[in-house]
Amino acid sequence: MIYEIFRVLGLILGYPVQWLFFKKKVYYEGKKNKEWKKGGKLIIANHYNFFDYVLDAFLAFPRKLTAVCSEIPFKSKLLRFGMKFFGAIQANRITRDMSFIPKCAAVVKKNQLAIIYPEGKNTPDGKIQQFKLSYLLIAHQANAPIVPIISDGNYGVFKRVRVIIGEPIDISQFISDDYETHLPPREQLNAANDYIFNKVLQLREKLEEYKLKEKRKK
Repeated sequence: MIYEIFRVLGLILGYPVQWLFFKKKVYYEGKKNKEWKKGGKLIIANHYNFFDYVLDAFLAFPRKLTAVCSEIPFKSKLLRFGMKFFGAIQANRITRDMSFIPKCAAVVKKNQLAIIYPEGKNTPDGKIQQFKLSYLLIAHQANAPIVPIISDGNYGVFKRVRVIIGEPIDISQFISDDYETHLPPREQLNAANDYIFNKVLQLREKLEEYKLKEKRKK
């Protein structure tokens, strides 16, 4: 309970600062739909740096957004303590400990929001890299939809970040219910991943189109 109080307090106090830093402009795939943050959902997003999670946390506000993070911030006692407020789950790339999958699925099963960055690392050039398949296993175990969020990473006090939020994706169309308690076949995971990865690329293109329209209006 104490962690939740500090989390909400921190977000409230940080709201004016994030507004100045991000000045975010949010677009939606199709009609404007804020149902994306209701109920239990797994959010996936492209990954530039640490500020991605800060942006996504304020997009989900006032709801809590649990993040799957690499082992790096957990090495610092100060960062590890701070991450307790946000319920971060460690995905250790060195030991390849896969326990983050059921842990994250359990969060989503409780009708909460969780986020994972399926590229698995920061993008060096802004291009979206191939996805690791673990996000599909989380969504499958949680029996929850996936919501893609794509930003242009344009962070800074004198800049403006633009974001597009996609429609929820039901992966049950690709992965059979027969595998609810087992690892789905690779071909099913690959089919789902191909569809979602292409959807993310389309959202990125649509975001660039929106930005171009804005520029032409000026």
